Amino acid sequence: MGPQDRKLLNWRAGAVAAAIFAAGLAATWAAGSLARHIIHSNTQGRFSADTAEMASAVGERVRAHAEVLVSMQGLYASVGRIDRAQFQRYVDVLDLVRRYPGFEALQVLRHVTPEGLDAFIAETRTDTSVDPRGQPSYTVHPAGPRPVYNVIQFVEPMRGNERVLGFDVGSNPAQLDSLVRGGDTGRIVATPPVKLLQDESGGLGFILRAPLYKAGELTATVDQRRNALLGFAAAVYRANDLMRGVLDARTLQQMNVRVLDRGYARVTSEGAVTAEPADPSATAVLLFDSREPNLQVVTPVAEVPIGIAAERSLVVGDRLWLLHFAARAGSSYAADPTIPTVVLASGSVISLLLAGMALSLMRAGRLSRSLGALDAEQRALVENPLAGILFTRGRTVVRGNHRMGDLCGRPPEALAGLDLADLAARPEDAAAFEAALAAIAAGGTAALELHLKCPDRPPVVVDAFGRPLFLQGRRGDGEVLWVMQDKTDALAVEAERRGHEQALHEANAHLIRLVDAAEARTMEITLLAELSSILQSCQSMDEVFASVQAYAARLFPDEAGAVYVLNRKRAQVVRGGRWGVPRADLASFAPDACWALRRGQAFPVSEASRGLVCDHVAGAVGEGGVPNHVCQPLIARNRLLGLLYREPAAEGASASALQLATMLAEQVSLALANIDLREQLRGQALRDPLTGLGNRRFVEDALALQIAGIAGDGRPLSVALIDLDHFKQINDTHSHEAGDAVLRAIGDVLRANTRQSDIIARYGGEEFLLLLPNTGPDGALAVANHLLQAVRSLRVLWSGGVLDGITASIGIAAFPDHVSRPDDLIVAADAALYRAKAVGRDQVVVSAAAPDLAGQQPDMSTLHAVE
Repeated sequence: MGPQDRKLLNWRAGAVAAAIFAAGLAATWAAGSLARHIIHSNTQGRFSADTAEMASAVGERVRAHAEVLVSMQGLYASVGRIDRAQFQRYVDVLDLVRRYPGFEALQVLRHVTPEGLDAFIAETRTDTSVDPRGQPSYTVHPAGPRPVYNVIQFVEPMRGNERVLGFDVGSNPAQLDSLVRGGDTGRIVATPPVKLLQDESGGLGFILRAPLYKAGELTATVDQRRNALLGFAAAVYRANDLMRGVLDARTLQQMNVRVLDRGYARVTSEGAVTAEPADPSATAVLLFDSREPNLQVVTPVAEVPIGIAAERSLVVGDRLWLLHFAARAGSSYAADPTIPTVVLASGSVISLLLAGMALSLMRAGRLSRSLGALDAEQRALVENPLAGILFTRGRTVVRGNHRMGDLCGRPPEALAGLDLADLAARPEDAAAFEAALAAIAAGGTAALELHLKCPDRPPVVVDAFGRPLFLQGRRGDGEVLWVMQDKTDALAVEAERRGHEQALHEANAHLIRLVDAAEARTMEITLLAELSSILQSCQSMDEVFASVQAYAARLFPDEAGAVYVLNRKRAQVVRGGRWGVPRADLASFAPDACWALRRGQAFPVSEASRGLVCDHVAGAVGEGGVPNHVCQPLIARNRLLGLLYREPAAEGASASALQLATMLAEQVSLALANIDLREQLRGQALRDPLTGLGNRRFVEDALALQIAGIAGDGRPLSVALIDLDHFKQINDTHSHEAGDAVLRAIGDVLRANTRQSDIIARYGGEEFLLLLPNTGPDGALAVANHLLQAVRSLRVLWSGGVLDGITASIGIAAFPDHVSRPDDLIVAADAALYRAKAVGRDQVVVSAAAPDLAGQQPDMSTLHAVE
């Protein structure tokens, strides 16, 4: 080979090495880019998941507060109007500071026209339900005429919010639009970012408002809602307080958070949520910035995310919020350049080594060919420390290297002369040797897996490759070269890989179970929130029982249970509703029969307490044994209301089921307490506080029911008006205390001498009314004479002595004997009472037929004049 040939070969080797080096650098750059992309994608994914969780937490907090406003709508819808004390008690019962943290205040706004402004101010000033002095300084501000006023009437807590009382919210244009929108749509509407009047620091906030409509008014159309609008229930927030209640210190160290208000939201035809184009506040307004401790300026901004960032949309009270999250420098979301740098550096070194190796191999190849291919090959094989080398002639071993001796557990010199069958650990290995020799003899090669027999240790698994041995370019006479590679480590690695694969499979299965549990938990919370809204709208306990029965079957699909309530005497716990088929299914039992009702806490409290079984459970099952059970008391305003009884399917109850049941018990307790409060308010409105009898309004309702009942069937109905004779003299002579004692005694007489179906009421000052269903004139006259005698024999004990000689005058009218319409009964009875007074008192006078009484009212002034 001449100098020109060697120069050409060297140039070709250099070109190949340079190409390998360039290819290695290109692959290294691609690997570094891929590593950076994977790290960035993983970091961005983790950041997006964290921000989605925080956005969800903000939404859940605001939705929980919106439920409070919905419950206030329910209160106004059921009661009508409330005073300051009732609003204060309602807020106390809700326990908002503990259960719904993050708000600044709850308010009630009254929608007042200019004509009703003076009456509204007078009403508010004379509200003495909290302070006997009322609120004499209450006034509407700012001063000045406006088409309509939306004035803050109530606020809780009062401390720190005194400045907002009487503030006309509609005087602020930024808030007026939200008021009009909320009243017209009937939905909960939020204001744009505003400076709160009560916040002296000047920080930004916003307000959620729910419209309140007059009880019983139609609200199906916009015009009906405008006519029925009574006011608004509002929750006031400082933006910093709300957000910092959701974002902890660790989160704020890792990222910057900004909240932008985009204006009122609308849903496009494709289902996307955007800001309304016609909204004048559609430009993004900065509401919260975690980098500023007290944001005081309403600032329009344009957000351009940089680095690791995410943006979430949230609809709050019909307004679209954009939540911007940006990772902070040096946080756990910052990209780590170490791995890409290592990849680039190591790749460059490897590329250089490969190029050098290629160049060396090409030169070694030329040298190898010049020294003789066969001698170099055999020497390299025999001296190979990694692979076992075996030379055979036919079935007989000629020689082997040291590695082959190690694989067989014999010295290398002991291998010579052995038969291949002596190396086989199993019959199938010997058969594999035979098949391989046949394939090689036919001019091919053989590859097989063998178990080599070792004298003093278990067999070794190897991969064997055999081919004919060529000497000086010709095939040897039955000589074969075997190369054998130990597979022990490879099998161990494969076993480890399979173990990792199994562990990964189990981890994925566990993750799927966790995701399924999270989805089930989300569904439970959704159902519970839905049930909470329904419970706040319930008007009776039967509705509460029906709601719980419907939803509990879905919240606890594998359980059975029931809701019990204490009766009015608090002597029995009575079943109100149930789901499933409880084994302990008592209709009622004594409160002392339940450990939970005795202790005021859920029972059992631990594994040890499961040995103590409530009497109402142990005594209500048959031969099947005592079921697994959990009792949770229903408590509201520190008052025991009843019991939530459950029979879990598995032994014991899971922590999530206990927590869900506790939340359900709280909602049911609150609903029962609200119904009880409404019943108390209704009872106060229909009862005379002195005698305990019904009042005039009670009489009107009762008479309307009786008239509806007798319409068309001709059943008789009688009315008796009873007036005490010379009652004014009792007050003037003996004092009003004596008069009150007489009135109470008359009430007791009426209750003791009438039927349970009769209706008794205090109709006026000393005037009582008796409504007698299914009673004609004769029966009414008999009742009246009996009552007259009972009054004559009455002796009233009071602090000044004993009063006797009390008499009364009674007027009677009956339908259809005396009047043609039941509506005229009281007028006719009043006329008969007047005649009884006129002819000497202490007697009963029955009405005569009076067809011209329609539309008249009792002349109370004339009645008192002839007392």
